[in-house]
Amino acid sequence: MVKGNLFKTTNLEAGVAYEFRVFAENMAGVGKPSKASEAMFALDPVDPPGQPEPLYVNKNVITIQWTKPEYDGGFKITGYTVEKRDLPAGRWIRANFTNIIETTFMVSGLTQDAAYEFRVFARNSAGSVSLPSDPSDPITCKDDIVEPRIMVDAIFKDVVLLKAGENFKLEADIAGQPIPSMAWTKNGKEIENTMKLDIKFTDLTTTLVNKDSVRADGGEFVLTATNVGGFAKHIFNVKVLDRPGPPGGPLVVSDVTADNCILTWTPPADDGGAKIEAYVIEKRESTRLVWTNVVSDLQFTQFMVTKLLKGNEYIFRVMAVNKYGVGEALDSEPTLADNPYISPDAPQNPEVTAITRDAMFIMWKAPQSDGGSTVTNYNIERKDKIGLRWVKCNKKKVKELQFKATGLVVGHEYEFRIIAENAAGLSAPSVASPFYKATDSLDQPGPPCNPRTLDTTKSSITVAWNKPVYDGGSDITGYIVETCEPSEKEEDEEWTIVTPTEGLLATSFTIINLKENQEYKINISALNSEGIGEAASIPDNVKAEDRLLPPELDLDAELRKVVNLRASKISHYIVERRETSRLVWTVVDQKVENTCLKVKKLLEGNEYIFRVRAVNQFGVGAVLESSAVMIKDPYVPPTSPKSLEISEIMKDSMVLTWEAPSEDGGSPITGYIIEKHDKEGVRWTRCNRKMVTDLTYKITRLMERHSYEFRVLAENAIGVGEPSSPTVFYKALDPIFRPGPPHHPKVTDTTKSSVFLSWAKPMDDGETPEVPPEIAVEDELSTEKAAELWTMCTPATGIKNTKFEVENLKENQAYKLRVCAINKVGVGEHADVSGAIIAEDKIEEPDLDIDPELRKILSIKAGASLRLFIPIRGRPTPTITWNKDEAALKETAQVEVTSSYTSLVIDKMNRYDSGKYTVTAENTSGTKSAFVVVRVLDTPSPPVNLKVKEITNRSVTLAWDSPLLDGGAKIKNYILEKRESTRKTYAAVITNCHELSWKIEPLQEGCSYYFRVLAENAHGVGLPAATVDPLKVSEVPQAPKNLIVTDQTKTSIALAWEKPEYDGGSRVLQYLLEMQVKGQDKWSGVNTFKTMEATVSNLNQGEEYLFRITAMNDKGKSDPKVLASPIAAKDLVYEPDIRPVFSSYSVKVGKDLSVDIPIFGRPKPVVNWSKDGGPLKFTTRVNIINTLKQTTLSIKEAVGDDGGMYSINAANSTGKKDTTVEIIVLDKPGPPSGPEAIEYEYRVSAENIVGIGRCSKISEGCVARDPCDPPGTPEAVHVTKDTIVIQWTKPEYDGGSSITGYTVEKRDLPEGRWIRANFTNVIETKFTISGLTENAQYDFRVIAKNAVGTISKPSYNSGPIIASNEL
Repeated sequence: MVKGNLFKTTNLEAGVAYEFRVFAENMAGVGKPSKASEAMFALDPVDPPGQPEPLYVNKNVITIQWTKPEYDGGFKITGYTVEKRDLPAGRWIRANFTNIIETTFMVSGLTQDAAYEFRVFARNSAGSVSLPSDPSDPITCKDDIVEPRIMVDAIFKDVVLLKAGENFKLEADIAGQPIPSMAWTKNGKEIENTMKLDIKFTDLTTTLVNKDSVRADGGEFVLTATNVGGFAKHIFNVKVLDRPGPPGGPLVVSDVTADNCILTWTPPADDGGAKIEAYVIEKRESTRLVWTNVVSDLQFTQFMVTKLLKGNEYIFRVMAVNKYGVGEALDSEPTLADNPYISPDAPQNPEVTAITRDAMFIMWKAPQSDGGSTVTNYNIERKDKIGLRWVKCNKKKVKELQFKATGLVVGHEYEFRIIAENAAGLSAPSVASPFYKATDSLDQPGPPCNPRTLDTTKSSITVAWNKPVYDGGSDITGYIVETCEPSEKEEDEEWTIVTPTEGLLATSFTIINLKENQEYKINISALNSEGIGEAASIPDNVKAEDRLLPPELDLDAELRKVVNLRASKISHYIVERRETSRLVWTVVDQKVENTCLKVKKLLEGNEYIFRVRAVNQFGVGAVLESSAVMIKDPYVPPTSPKSLEISEIMKDSMVLTWEAPSEDGGSPITGYIIEKHDKEGVRWTRCNRKMVTDLTYKITRLMERHSYEFRVLAENAIGVGEPSSPTVFYKALDPIFRPGPPHHPKVTDTTKSSVFLSWAKPMDDGETPEVPPEIAVEDELSTEKAAELWTMCTPATGIKNTKFEVENLKENQAYKLRVCAINKVGVGEHADVSGAIIAEDKIEEPDLDIDPELRKILSIKAGASLRLFIPIRGRPTPTITWNKDEAALKETAQVEVTSSYTSLVIDKMNRYDSGKYTVTAENTSGTKSAFVVVRVLDTPSPPVNLKVKEITNRSVTLAWDSPLLDGGAKIKNYILEKRESTRKTYAAVITNCHELSWKIEPLQEGCSYYFRVLAENAHGVGLPAATVDPLKVSEVPQAPKNLIVTDQTKTSIALAWEKPEYDGGSRVLQYLLEMQVKGQDKWSGVNTFKTMEATVSNLNQGEEYLFRITAMNDKGKSDPKVLASPIAAKDLVYEPDIRPVFSSYSVKVGKDLSVDIPIFGRPKPVVNWSKDGGPLKFTTRVNIINTLKQTTLSIKEAVGDDGGMYSINAANSTGKKDTTVEIIVLDKPGPPSGPEAIEYEYRVSAENIVGIGRCSKISEGCVARDPCDPPGTPEAVHVTKDTIVIQWTKPEYDGGSSITGYTVEKRDLPEGRWIRANFTNVIETKFTISGLTENAQYDFRVIAKNAVGTISKPSYNSGPIIASNEL
């Protein structure tokens, strides 16, 4: 027995719909049952959603979010209901009036600074509603400060490409509180709306649209969002595909000659968005306006323009071409066509200065003329006396005027010659040196280097020197120091050895017991096993006196800073010093008032540390210490002079000229010292008493017939530098007879029209070998005639050089050649060039001189430039080609080719420029290739072969391979990121993955994601490899349920099934039905179906079939659901059956009713209806519709008489079946039979002591019934200048009868009366009040009415609402 009004029903069958009714029982018995409840399915309850949390809050809007219920009751969640209440004591009212599918909702129309709570109900597809979630924490409506964020689609993170004439649209979402202000800028200027460019803003979005785009419309568009919380920026890169812009400048004109020049430029900064296909070059003379085409299909950024006219001034221009047309031009500066330089002269005077058994040290002088271009290399060649060929000695470039030739054969004699090279090419070879034998020989050592004075006192001089460059082939055993007092005549000077006779081992010495203020000459000589070597003199005379040199101190920058202390004013500083070899500090100055101090009395060559301490009234502060400082002069002596030459040789004088040193030591050259050495003497003697400032000097007082060599030393403020290389020996003698034949005349090169000769000076040149001979060259045409006709090829006066080009010869003609020398006495005897010389072009196989450093792997940082320089040789000049990894170089590669070298320059290297670069030289003699392996140090390229290994409803497993390019460093790890397809930004999944696969979990079931993988090395994070299409987090569905046969005939079988219990997280797209003939193994596909039923036709009568059904979603097929047993194709015969869904059906008066009753039976049963035991009368309102599977009762505009018990009879040849259903017509009740249905009238009588008086008039009748609660407070949901839409909630209690309508009242504020606003019944809880006055204030209230006529009290007032357009 249930005593309360609450009861829990148990033992229900899941999925079955139930109706309930209640009986009341008293002592008299059990009363009539209540009306049956609405049918309810017995289902598991839905868990409540998660607690709501605020996602976005401002002064009148709150966006909340929550999590899905942990259990959905076995059915998919179809929506949510959100309720709110005012704090602290408000009621819960519904906040949404449409179904919410997502787990977020924006609640608007809230009051600023008011606090609210929210809760959420979940509802599933079976109609079950969960309990409410836990209420949210109190949330106050106010503007929070959130830094702006700009969110853009992924396409806007790359360059936006479009064709000229097309439109482009840039759009972005903005987040931030308060709502950020936004601005678009380009090139630093704010963008304004124009006829073709339109910018639009909303609170949280902005768009920029540009119409009919041209290339100038592209560029960087910067969107900024700003609020009080901060600043955000996003750069949109737009490139309009158009004709290219001008090539990168300037247009450099180089290597200009009389008939050609080389143009160089860089690719356009704006390629128009398409590959640069070619370049067009045009030229015009500066005096003309017409442009002439030079080349129109050029693939490189460098080109040699030929066929120029010497002396004309030209202007060139280059235009880039892409698939959209020819771009803008880049013009050059006017250029004059003329030759700028020529090949250098031959180097001079090669000689061997040191010899061992397998090596020789060769020195020479630079060419007299470098041809207008700096000499960049010297080629050293040698020839064995018993051989015929000249062999190159150096493999690397030689820039100095000396070289050590190695790999010689002991005992062989060699001669050497030198060839200079500049940008114009190679010079003629120098005159060959004499033959030298490769053998070990001992000699006296050379002079000590850099003799100098370290210190002087009034009685001593301290000198120092360095070891000799040449030790004579024997170890240095000591040094001898000599002094003498200077005299007017050198022969009167007496030299005294001041060191021990066996020599001094050290490289410094102090000479003592000297006369105060006396000047001394000092010589230093080296000793070895062969004796005393050449002496080196201390520059200038040295005086024995105390030196007074002000010391200087290079203080550390930290010591020069001002130290500021707030505690007290600094009164002074204490400065101390110490030598690094000692630990004791010495006070320099105890009271320094400034922040700098010059420290004196320091010793040159010593290393010092300084420290400073500040002093104030409180004492001495902390120490500031300098780094170690070496006390030395910042400058050094100059290097040695160059290119010494002797001319005007007489019996007692010669003229010496030279070039200034290449380095002056940081101090200007103050003069030169000229020294001579008599071949019969030992010492070098100074020639000039006074300082020589010119680069030429006449040496006098020479002894007739003596041979001399000369050298020059440069001097600056620091001292005297190293001596130059000495000249060869020249004999002081006037010429007395004609010279002998020139030495070693030979052919150095031939062409088809010329022959190049060289020779050495005559061995017997009239006793004046030092005089540069004037040379005449003759050639002889070899014929069969007895007489030979000799022709002079040089000017009659001869030439100064020892080389000459014989020109204007006939190709393939043989010639004889001879050379004569000339001096002042006359022409000497000739020297013949051996053999007949044929005028023909020489052929030489190509050769590439690769630097050994380039044979290693060349590593270059990303962004840097690759510059490869490779000398080339070959006759005829080889054709040079470059490639990378056996493919063409990229367009930006700059290749330069000359007759002597080729170079490759690639700027801004990146990871894709790594590889093997091959250069190939080819001519008619052969082919030569070399390669350089380049590794660019960059971030890695994208991982490759990114693929999806597995997808489930909660995870995705990815796999990939290592990047093709690791950026020159080992891959440290991988970074995985994910992005929901509805979002625009990626979020990191893992940043230190060390595998080549990863399982990403947990993921939101049914959500679609993009994924990407990035590799990271020591140089940073590389490029991403991303999935192209979004991946839905789901799996194949489970098998369909309950496959049954619903019908069958002799040729068809009808089937039905239910959807899978679980769809894999992705909607089932279709079902695949297959059949199998009994006794066979093969399954045949019938068709695919989107519904859950199908009929298979055209079957063989009597044949048995087995069926199976498979569900398919976007991930694949489920396991099949197989019919329990085979079914035969035959007509069914079974008794009728009637299966109404419910035993009773209800309909309101005036409404339509349709009752479908399923009918089963074969053959098709005949169906008859009856009502309340009698035949059913069919009218225009009441009708029966019979089909194959069901019978339908249709009642239109039901009336009370339509109610009753309806009987259905189904019969066929096998039997019959009867059943009944009750039709209930719902109408207003009749007069109540109990107290609540009684209408009462009232009257009143007055009574006093006399008695009862007459009664009053009878009151109006009044029915006793429960009151109805008032509706909820109306709220404005939409406001314009003349209309206001309000909504409210239903009364909490309807008075025991359903609410049938509402009355809306309004009043003008501040003092208007309440008047009715609606003139028809309002059924919904929403109403639009129109005809209002703009900017007027109104107040609203609502009254409810139920089905028995009870009217509620008015609701609370809405409060003032102004009729105006919403902002």
